[in-house]
Amino acid sequence: MSNVKQFTRPIVTILLLAVTALGLINVYGDSSDVVALAQKVACHGNPCPTRTTRIERTPFGHEYDLAATLQTGKQPDTVSVTIQCKRVYVLAGEWNCSEKH
Repeated sequence: MSNVKQFTRPIVTILLLAVTALGLINVYGDSSDVVALAQKVACHGNPCPTRTTRIERTPFGHEYDLAATLQTGKQPDTVSVTIQCKRVYVLAGEWNCSEKH
């Protein structure tokens, strides 16, 4: 039984440290790519000016409130949208963003 504990404890410790590191990267890491993806979703895939009004970053995802100026007809229309971005896997993988309803 002692051999199992000697093997299990370091594995669990390494796993917990890895999960903690991934969470810290999601919160404090460079998010410029995620912001650009959120802006693209807010502008419906077209280039448009946006202004960030709120940012919420957690280990499990990011949420952005953006004011996007969309060109609809002759007059530009400014809309406020909330964009939710999450990774494909809980703490790892590519970022996917969608409009929160």
